[in-house]
Amino acid sequence: MKMRHMLAAVVLLPVLATGCTAHARHEARATPSASPSVSLSPPACATGAIRWGAAHRRWRLVGLSPVKRLNADAGRTTFRYAPVRTVVARVEARDARVSGRRVMALLARHLGLENGELMPPGASTEDHRLRAERTRIHGAGRFLTAEAVLTLDAGFTLTCAARKVRGSVTTWQQSFAQDAFRCGTDPGTDAWAREAYERGCGPLGS
Repeated sequence: MKMRHMLAAVVLLPVLATGCTAHARHEARATPSASPSVSLSPPACATGAIRWGAAHRRWRLVGLSPVKRLNADAGRTTFRYAPVRTVVARVEARDARVSGRRVMALLARHLGLENGELMPPGASTEDHRLRAERTRIHGAGRFLTAEAVLTLDAGFTLTCAARKVRGSVTTWQQSFAQDAFRCGTDPGTDAWAREAYERGCGPLGS
């Protein structure tokens, strides 16, 4: 019984943006003192063009329930996840002026995703994974459930104040994947599913 959710990606072109400056005209006659002029130029790194490297996706196990021994008439059973690992969304760059939220928004656009579909910098799977799940189990045996997220890692180069700044993104898409496994049954080929099985049931084939 598998409940997998996969999200497709479409590659779009990166966005280029330019800024402008304003020039003030000075009058010859005396005028009252004015407040300091305000530059209309955008902040450094806020509008620079961005180029993306390869984006790597993979499902990663983040939560696992203890194994339960159930009878054939167990019906719906509650499984509670325990943490396996934590994934934290982050943007790392060699210039502190780079906006992590802007980079994340541009990555979502580049991949054809909705705004907000990628988790923002600082978001953690720890806020989501410790949930209980009621699952209908058919048959008797030893069962466990697991939860995974589709992580995304990508590199980029951003034009920032007339120079190139390299950086990287780690995040995940909002959807989680859940699956239930029966010990003694092949969990399939997905790496996260096999990891969940071996953590809960023991080595495959044993």
